[in-house]
Amino acid sequence: MFQTSIESSVRNAPAVDRRFAFTAKPMQFAAAMDVCRQRAPAHVDCDVMRFAAEARKSASRHAFQPAFSADDWRTFSSYCVARRLPAGTRVLIPGPADRTLRFVVEGSLWQEPANAAARATPSHLKLLMPGTILGEDSLFSDGPGDLDIHTFEDSLILELSLPRQKELMACCPAIAFELLRAAGAVIAARNRAPEAREALATC
Repeated sequence: MFQTSIESSVRNAPAVDRRFAFTAKPMQFAAAMDVCRQRAPAHVDCDVMRFAAEARKSASRHAFQPAFSADDWRTFSSYCVARRLPAGTRVLIPGPADRTLRFVVEGSLWQEPANAAARATPSHLKLLMPGTILGEDSLFSDGPGDLDIHTFEDSLILELSLPRQKELMACCPAIAFELLRAAGAVIAARNRAPEAREALATC
C-alpha cells in the first residue's frame, strides 16, 4: 500500500470581491496553478510506477524505497527523464563529478570500482537490478566519482539531473526531503554491509 501523500492539497484562494473581479474565475495560489512543474508524459508516469513496484519488493541494499504515495511518485516523475540504453552503454565514468541521480526501471547495470585492487574483490562488483538507485553519494558530495557502471543488457532508467533536483526542492520540499532521506538510507545500508565494515577495519 502507498503512504499518505506527502504533498498537502492546496485549496483555491477565495474569489476576488465582485467590485474587483476582472474574470469569472477565482484566482488561485501558484501551487494550485502548477506553475512549478509540467505534467510528466504518460509513459514516464507509467515507468515510475513500475520502478516503485520493483523497489518495494527488492531486497537490494541499493533499493530506493521512499515513503511516497502514488501522487508523490507521479510528481517525482515529472522531474525525471526516461532513457532506454543498449547493452554496454557506460552510464558512470570514474573521475568526472556526475550529480545526476539514476533509477533502474528495467534491465540491469554492472558496477565495478575504478581501482584495480578493489575490482579483484568480488564484493565490490555488483549487478544493479530494477528498483535500485545510482549516484546517491552525489547528493552529499561534489567529489569525483570512483565507480565504472555500464548497462549489462538493454535497460530503461529514469534520470534526475542536478537542475531538476533543485527545482524539485524549490517546488516540492517535502518530496525532496524524502528523496534525501531514502537516498541516505541506501548509503547507510551499504555501509552496514560486512564488506564495508571489513574495509573500515583495515583503514
